[in-house]
Amino acid sequence: MAPRRKRSAAAKSTETAAKKSKPEENASKSSNEEQEGSKDAAEVHSELCELAPDHSFQLVLNENGKPRRGAFEVSIAKSMDDEKTLVWSGVSKGPPRKEKFPEVKSILDDVLKALK
Repeated sequence: MAPRRKRSAAAKSTETAAKKSKPEENASKSSNEEQEGSKDAAEVHSELCELAPDHSFQLVLNENGKPRRGAFEVSIAKSMDDEKTLVWSGVSKGPPRKEKFPEVKSILDDVLKALK
């Protein structure tokens, strides 16, 4: 009778455990990227509220699901039921990454035009 191969089975289980831990690390990285995007969106929202105090803005993040990586867009609607008007898109901009996010003063006029 041949001896059992316990060592090779143990080696496979450690490899499997190592493979399973990698997707968890990737998931935490993607959630950090999402948090960065929401932080930038919150900054743009707060600056718009400061520059146009006579309007009340509501921030809605990723209404249509998970965004594309590196995508940042600003859309405006007069109410929640109205059609959204794209005011600024950073999808085709960059590198550098700094160009993918708008300066609020530069988009303020477009935002006010979309609200009229």
